[in-house]
Amino acid sequence: MNALKLIALLVIFPLLLTALGNWERQRAEETTKAMADYRSNVSIARQQLRTLAAKNPTASIDLATGKISVELALSRLDKVEAELPTAEHVNRAMRMLAPWVMGFGLLAAAIGLAALAGTHWAGRRALQSRETLLRVFSQGSRLLPYGLVSHAVAMAAAVALALCYEGLGMWHVGRLGSGEVKLMAVLGVIAAFCLYSIWLLLKQLRHMLGMFTPAPMEIFAREVMPEQAPGLWLQVNELAVKLGALPPDHIVASLAQGFYVTSSDATLLPTHTSVRGRTLHVPLPYLGLLNPAEISAVIGHELAHFAGQDTEYSLRFLPIYDGVNRSLEALHDTLLASDLIQGWLMRPSFLFGVFFIQRFDHAVNHWSRERELLADAAGARLAGNAAAASALLRVSVLQPHIEDALISQCETASTMDLTDAVLVALRAQGLQLPPEALDIQQPHPTDSHPCNGERLQALNVSLEEAKRNATRAVDVEAAKAQLEAFFNSAAALSEQLSEDLIKAVTAEDEAQTELLKTLAASAQGEHALHEGGQRRALVTAVLAVPFAVLGLVIMSLPWLAPARVKGTPLSTFGAGAAIASIALMFVWLGVRRYKRAPQIALRLTPEHFVFANLAQPLPIEHIANVSLQPIQGIWLTLELTDEAPLPELRKTAFGVPGVRLNKKKRLVVLQMAQLCIDNRKIEPYEGLTLITDYVNASLARSILQSRQD
Repeated sequence: MNALKLIALLVIFPLLLTALGNWERQRAEETTKAMADYRSNVSIARQQLRTLAAKNPTASIDLATGKISVELALSRLDKVEAELPTAEHVNRAMRMLAPWVMGFGLLAAAIGLAALAGTHWAGRRALQSRETLLRVFSQGSRLLPYGLVSHAVAMAAAVALALCYEGLGMWHVGRLGSGEVKLMAVLGVIAAFCLYSIWLLLKQLRHMLGMFTPAPMEIFAREVMPEQAPGLWLQVNELAVKLGALPPDHIVASLAQGFYVTSSDATLLPTHTSVRGRTLHVPLPYLGLLNPAEISAVIGHELAHFAGQDTEYSLRFLPIYDGVNRSLEALHDTLLASDLIQGWLMRPSFLFGVFFIQRFDHAVNHWSRERELLADAAGARLAGNAAAASALLRVSVLQPHIEDALISQCETASTMDLTDAVLVALRAQGLQLPPEALDIQQPHPTDSHPCNGERLQALNVSLEEAKRNATRAVDVEAAKAQLEAFFNSAAALSEQLSEDLIKAVTAEDEAQTELLKTLAASAQGEHALHEGGQRRALVTAVLAVPFAVLGLVIMSLPWLAPARVKGTPLSTFGAGAAIASIALMFVWLGVRRYKRAPQIALRLTPEHFVFANLAQPLPIEHIANVSLQPIQGIWLTLELTDEAPLPELRKTAFGVPGVRLNKKKRLVVLQMAQLCIDNRKIEPYEGLTLITDYVNASLARSILQSRQD
C-alpha cells in the first residue's frame, strides 16, 4: 500500500500537474489569437464610428443594453483600447507561466520515478553480495534526501505557478466583478502559501537529511575497563587473536539482554556516557551461568563479526542501517507532534523512508542469516560444536527465568546485588527447555538471527545432547567463582548495575503510577446521555398535517380519484386513507421522538454503564473496546470481553431508548439521533472522548488496586 501511495504522490500527481500546464499553454495561445482578433475588431469599429460621427454627430447606435450616442461609443472604445496593453501583458505572463508549470511537473515526476525505480533496483542488487549491499545502501542514503527535497520544491513551485496562471486568467477587459476580485485574491493567497511552503521545505531539509543519518543507539549498561575486568578482557583479546578478528574498543556490562557487538555510536544509560567504535555487550548473570567453553563459543561468535569479510559489513553497513531505522522512528514521532503544514510536507519523506528500508529488508535478512551461521561456526571452532549448541539453548532456557527474577527483585528491592539474588532464585528452579525453544531467535538490539532449530542443524549437534547440557542445574558457588575470575570485584559491579536498574524501574513505576492516577481521576461523578431534539420531534409531527388534509380531501371528493377508478367511492376512500396513514406515521414518529428526547439512553458511572433496557448495569471492566460511528445518527458499539457474561435484555415502555445485543459478536449497540447532556447537544467526538475516559479511568483504578493487593 505504501508503494501505491508513493507512486501517486511522487509520479502520478506531478504528471497531472504537467497535463494541467499543457492545457494552460493551449488556453494561453488561444487567448493570444482571440486578443489579436479583438484588437483588430476594435480598430475596425473605431474607424466605422468615426465615419458615422463625421456624417451625423447626433447619431446613435443600437447595443444589447439599449441605444447610446456615437460619442459615448467612441469613449468606451477608447477605454477598451487603453486596457488592451494591460490584458496583453497579462496574457504574455500566462504564456510564460504555463511552460514552467509543465517543466516543474515533469521534473517532479522524473525525480519521483527515478527515486522509486532506483530504490527498487538497489534492493535487488543488494542480494548479490554484502559489498554491493553496503555500496548501494550508502549511496541511496546520501542521495535520496536531496531528491525528496527537490521533488517537494518542484511540486510546490508547479502548484504555485498553476494557481498564479488561473488567477491571471480571470483578468479581462472591462470592470472586474467583486466575486472575480475575491477569487483572484484567494488564488493569490494559496499560491503565496505554496511559495511559503518551499521556504519551510528548505527549513525541513535538516530533518530530512537526519532521516538517513545514523542515530546513536541507547544501551542500559556500564563500561568495564581492563583494570576492572582483567580476566574478561584477557579472554576476549585471546579469542580475537585466535579468530583473526578486531578486538572490541569497549566492553559494557548489564544485568539483562544478551551477548552482542555493535559498531554504532552508543549512549550508555543511565550515565549518558558516549562510546564510539566496536562495543561488546555482556550480561553479567550469564557470565556465571554458562560454563567456560560456552562463554568462549558465545563471545567467539560475536567477535567473528569483526573477522574476515564480515568486518566491513559490521563496521560500516550495520551502523548506517540501524541508524536509519532509529532515525525513521524519531521522524515518525516528530511527524505525529508536528503541525498541519509541517506534517503535510514531511509525510512523503517519511513514507519514502519506510519504502526505502523495506526494499533492503530482504537483502539484510538474507545476509544476516548467513553471517550468523558463519559466526556460529567460528565460535564452534574455538570451543567445539557441542559447547556452541548448548550455549545457544542454555541462553534460551535461562532468559525467561532471569527476566522474571529481575522483575521480582526490582519490585521488592530487598537486595542491592541482583546477580546474587538471580543465582539463588534459579538454583531452586528446575530448568526445562521451552516447547518453542527451537523457534526462538536470540535477543539482539539490531540483527535478525536465524531460529535456534536452524542454528542447531547447522552445528550438526543432536537436540537431546544440547538439551541435556542446556538444562543442567545452577551451581551458585561455581557461578560466583567464575564471575570473580573475570572481574576484580564482581559483587561491586553487580551492586552498581543493580542500583542503576532498581532506580530506573522505580522511576518508571512511579511515572506509570502517576499516569494511572491521572487517568483514574479523569472521569468523576455521573453523566447522563439522552437524545434530545424535542423541536425536531414537533416538526416531524407537524409534517403530518398536509398529509392528513390531503387524505381527507381525497376521501371526500371522489372526482379527484384517477380516471380508471372514478365512480368507485371505495377506491377513492382507500387512496385517501392510504395518504392519511402517512400522516399517522409522522404523528407516531413525532410522538416517539418527543418522548425519547428527555429519556436517559446511557448513564455513565465510575464503575458501570447503565442502559434502560438492560436488566443489570453493565460493568465497565466487561468492556473490551468502544467505537462510535456518526452514520445516519449516532451508533455507539461496545465490544464485550471474552470472559464477560452476556447481559440480559428487558422490555421497556414506548419511546424509551434501548440497546441491541449481538450475541454472536458479543456487541452491545445503542443507536441515537444525536448525543445530548443536560439538553445541550455534543459532538460525536466529545461523546466518544467522554465514554473512553470512563473506560480508561475504570481500567486505571483496577490496575492501581491490583498493585496495592
